[in-house]
Amino acid sequence: MATKKYTITCTEEQLRLIANAVEDYSLFIAGDCRMFHATSLVKPSEAVCEVRNILDRMVKPLITPDLHFGSTYDWAGCHCPDEAQRKAIAMSYGIYRQILHHFALQHPENTWNTYLSPTLTCPEQGGLIQIEERKEE
Repeated sequence: MATKKYTITCTEEQLRLIANAVEDYSLFIAGDCRMFHATSLVKPSEAVCEVRNILDRMVKPLITPDLHFGSTYDWAGCHCPDEAQRKAIAMSYGIYRQILHHFALQHPENTWNTYLSPTLTCPEQGGLIQIEERKEE
């Protein structure tokens, strides 16, 4: 049975929001539960560090009980004992990283940008997403 494919049309702002949300999710299930993009919106801003610390101290042990404090699974979920979690880590990494790679390629003169390098791949990802800029009609 062939895998279904979908096309999503969105604005650049929406695509960046998707990348931020998927990056938070990917890092969260890999053991970095601080949710940097989401928690950056916490008000008052002085509470951001407190929220991130709570997530790190109280939530992380529930998400990645086999990991020591301060450690995470890598981009591909290597050594994660849960197969579904390992696949979700790898797939979500490929999604947000490919979006950031797409935006980095728009400015190749920024040689400092780590996202200029190709997105890492592994079999669990099921292939990378394809992004095409649509011209205004």
